[in-house]
This record gives sequence, C-alpha cells and structure tokens, in this order.
Amino acid sequence: MKILIAGSDLNARLLAQYLKLEDNNNDIFLTDEEHSSCEFYTTVKIKENDIASITDFVKYNQIEFTIVTSPIAIINGIADEFKKEGFPVFAPYAEAARITYFNSIAKKIMYKLKINTPKFGIFDREGLAVEYIRKVKFPVTIENDFTLPDRESYTYTTFSKAKTGIQKIFENNNEKIVIESHIEEQPVYIYFITDGYNALPLVTLEKTADDNYIQINAPSQKISEEMIINILQKIIYPLLDDITKYSDMYVGIIGLKVKIHNNSVFVHEFYNSFQNYDFQVFLSLLKDNLLNLLYDTVNGSLADNHNYIKTISDYSYSIILNKEYVNSATYDNIEDDNIISSIDKENYIYTTTAPTVNKAKEKLLEYLSTKTDKDIVKQLIKENFEKELKI
Repeated sequence: MKILIAGSDLNARLLAQYLKLEDNNNDIFLTDEEHSSCEFYTTVKIKENDIASITDFVKYNQIEFTIVTSPIAIINGIADEFKKEGFPVFAPYAEAARITYFNSIAKKIMYKLKINTPKFGIFDREGLAVEYIRKVKFPVTIENDFTLPDRESYTYTTFSKAKTGIQKIFENNNEKIVIESHIEEQPVYIYFITDGYNALPLVTLEKTADDNYIQINAPSQKISEEMIINILQKIIYPLLDDITKYSDMYVGIIGLKVKIHNNSVFVHEFYNSFQNYDFQVFLSLLKDNLLNLLYDTVNGSLADNHNYIKTISDYSYSIILNKEYVNSATYDNIEDDNIISSIDKENYIYTTTAPTVNKAKEKLLEYLSTKTDKDIVKQLIKENFEKELKI
C-alpha cells in the first residue's frame, strides 16, 4: 500500500519504520523537511501546515492512505480537506479536535458533561485572574489556553509567585489562561483509538522525570480494567456524542492525562496523538496489525473487526537520556536484544519489555551499562533502580 505520514516528529518516523517492518511491500512517504530518506521511508519536502501541497501530493502520487501525526496539520484542517477529496485519512477533523488544542474548550465541555476535573477558572484578563487566586487554596496550576506551539503549565504554592506567573503567561501573547486546583498525584496517560462510534483502549502508562532522565512504564498499575470501562462509559462516549453536535465525528487517537485522587479519576487534558516518547512504549507492546487497525478505524469498522487491541502480556519500560550521557559510538538504531532504541533531537529513547516491571528495569539497566560512559549518570541510574527494586 502507498502510505503518506503527515508529520516529521519521532512518532512519524517510528510509525513509518513499524509499518515497513510490518509489511515490506508498503511504500511509505513522510512529510519531513529535516530528515533524509532511508530504507523505511521516502521524505517529501512539504511543510506540515501546507495542506494544499499535501493534498496535491496524495492526488498526483496515488497515495492510498494518509496517517497524520502532526498537530499542525490537524489544526489546519487536513482531515476536512481530505474529506472533500474523498481521500481516506487517519486524523480528527479540526473542529472535533478543538478539545485537544484549547484548554478552555476542554474544561467547559468537561463541566457540561459532569466529567471529573480539578476546580478551574478561565480568564482573558490579567486583573480578573489575579483576583481569582486571592480566594483559592494553594497550590494552583496555571496554563495557557491554546497549546500550540507549546503547552505552558506551571504550579505555584504562593499568591505572589502565582501572580507573577499569570503576568508572564499573558506577556507571551496568550489571550486566555486556565487556573485549576493542583492535585499532587503523579499523572497517568491513557490512549484510546476511535472511529467516532466506538473506542478501544490502546495503552496506559506512567511517566516520571528528573534532571537526568525520564522513565515510562506501561501498562499503568494504577488503572484497572474496571476503571477503563468506567472511563469509556462516563468520559469517552459522552465526549464523542457531544462532539457530533458541532462537528463531524472524532476519528483517530484520543489521549487523556488523568490523576487518581481519593479513588476518583480526574481528567486534566486531552490529546489527539501520542505525547513525546509514549508511542514507542505502545509499539513495544502491540501484537495487532497496526495498519489494519488504523484503516478499519477510518472505514468505521473498528468494532466489527476488533473486539480489543492485541498486546503482549509483558510490561514495557523506557528510559530517555540526553545524548551527552550516552556513548554515541555504541548507539544502535535497531532492535538489539529486545531493546528498542530511537533518537529524538537531544535524546536517546530506550525501551524493553519483560514479564514484570522490575525485570524490564533490570534488563535495561544492564544494557545501558554498556552504552553510557558517564560514571555519574550510571550511578544515578543504578541508585534509582536499586531503590525501586530494593536490591
């Protein structure tokens, strides 16, 4: 199949590689101005916001299926334009995806649908926002409304610091901000795939970070099957139904950032694609045919052909390290002893799987000991793992 991936991020490159390894007959193109063509895909020098040129490329090169990982392309209406042309595309419509770009819209819809979310306020004037924080209980989290090009999110414990934070966000040309009560628990990320009618869970994961590395493990041990069913019934399906009141159906990936507090799930925000480094975790666990899964979703036959997403029964564990901590001469961009590795800007991302999270961590620790020549980082990682594994 001739496939175009509209995107240039790590997710796009991982997807292209995975689909090529899944079926070598797939002919894959990538809209990427920075990277060169390789054995897995051919790059096409088109900007992600140039929807007309992307549409022409699909038309004149007889592309059979387009998969969009670029948030820029989605917000610029690539799915809307492709619908006019009759081209199959895996991406939500721009209007349907508003909940993933505007915090204010997401919060208002959650309030209307009675979806648990931290207490919040939405403000378009600095003075009103400052008056609001005079009356709230700290800590609070302050975020920009429109999340492109960057999501700004800061947590403050005092009025004076929060006031300064409000001023800074408005000075960055943000027209609105969202202020919400801060929940201390670590977030959990949950991803679903949906054809607008039905939805299936893809993966749940937890992510922690410090100054030296990021760790991700999946599936999350904080999320039970009962919780997933509850999230589908009380969050995902009401949300999909509501979207159809002002847009065509939401088709694609819908991710949630949640926190679990007092046995209740609180939703913080929505995503229209996998966040940084999360896609590699999902791919490490996937057993299903990914191309068939995406194509069935676009065709509206997700539930007809998939009762659930087939995954391995193991746990996945990832660590993301800055390049300066890794001996580049030893880097492998291939699967090595069940270790998946990739490069994203300044970071190396390593992922492995094992029957338990601890076994996966032990395996990756041993592998990384051959890849990093920075003693201080090796010691930091070792101490972290020893504490968690109680060695």
